[in-house]
Amino acid sequence: MATTTSPSLAQHAPPAVTREQIEATIRSLQPFERVMIRLLMLQYLDPTHDDVTFMAQERSEPNMKAGHKFGGFAVGTDRKIILPREWITAIEHKVQQYASQVRDHRKRLDLQISFMTDYLQGLERETQAIETLLITACGFDGASLEELRLQARQALITYALRKLAARAEKQEVEEDAYLKERLSLEYQAQHRRRDRFKKRLEQMLQERRVVMLSSLSDEHLATIWGIAQGPILSRRVKAIQRYVNALALTLNAPLQEGQFAAAVNAGLGSRMAGGNKNEGVGTKTLEIKEDLWSKTLQSLPPAPAPSESKPCEHDGGGKVLAGLLRSLATYLMSEEDESKLWTRTNQCLPCLLRLRTIYVVDETTESVIERVRARTMMPRKDEPQAPPVEDPEVAAAKLADLEERLRPFIGTNVLPVGAKTW
Repeated sequence: MATTTSPSLAQHAPPAVTREQIEATIRSLQPFERVMIRLLMLQYLDPTHDDVTFMAQERSEPNMKAGHKFGGFAVGTDRKIILPREWITAIEHKVQQYASQVRDHRKRLDLQISFMTDYLQGLERETQAIETLLITACGFDGASLEELRLQARQALITYALRKLAARAEKQEVEEDAYLKERLSLEYQAQHRRRDRFKKRLEQMLQERRVVMLSSLSDEHLATIWGIAQGPILSRRVKAIQRYVNALALTLNAPLQEGQFAAAVNAGLGSRMAGGNKNEGVGTKTLEIKEDLWSKTLQSLPPAPAPSESKPCEHDGGGKVLAGLLRSLATYLMSEEDESKLWTRTNQCLPCLLRLRTIYVVDETTESVIERVRARTMMPRKDEPQAPPVEDPEVAAAKLADLEERLRPFIGTNVLPVGAKTW
């Protein structure tokens, strides 16, 4: 059903915001306002060198002239203020540290959502392939499939698979019965896997909506800036007020009733579980606002996160971890093992990148059916092969030929091969 927008909402909705308009508005602000806005948008923008210098200049240490001894930066219009070099370096390091944290967090969320979206699509193809085999090879109908789906939540799948494998090992089950039971268990396992990943995807989408409109807390901002936490809140509110007013003038869009308060609240960040907006994610769905601050954050693409290819050491690391990730990506891992691995993998950026590389998106229906058929076939024991029976005449000829070849090395007085000695 098509959605409609009410005329009043369409009339009061602010126009689209471009990156050029955002950056021009920030450049028009006062120095402390520019610094604050760029720190609040650290997920999207990088503070400039002038911003770092301004933050270093506001440090409250009494030894302001210490830079003369160790070498420093001359700042100010009269170039009379000397900032120690380590002050600049310390703030640059803090900016990079917090920028890396927020951008890595956003990149992990984007990778998780991208992987799980494709994973659920592949899981749907896998489930349809199992349905096809249950109908064509096992004689199931729609009612039987519905009963399997209803019983999937309570089914003891891992125990049943182990029991079935033991019966197959002892040759206590026919091939047709084995295929029917194995496909039924696979069908229920995939439905449970689909429910788990759907819930995870919904949580990731909710968390990304919160992260998009959230910002660093006053404590973290004070740590980066190198000043007390007290002035941060008033500076935050003043900077957002000036930014929203300046952007409204640029867009020629007067602020509507309540829009400015929504912008300030959005800049302060959504409160999450535990009372601190930097801890956990709330369960309530976040409503995307139409105020200018929220529109700004939605218009900016996330800044690239630093990609450091570091080896993972959890779950054995190396080839062991690569095998586990492949089993996860190909729907072969058990529910217990998957839950244990996912709690560590979804927070590991290299593992998420490897999952995206392993997972095959483009597969035909026939290839999926053949893969499922090969995986669910009853294992066969290879019968021990009897040693080949050789013709006596051929064996005697080989012995004579061997004796003739060895004669130059063992001499003529040696008894023939096979002769008895007393």
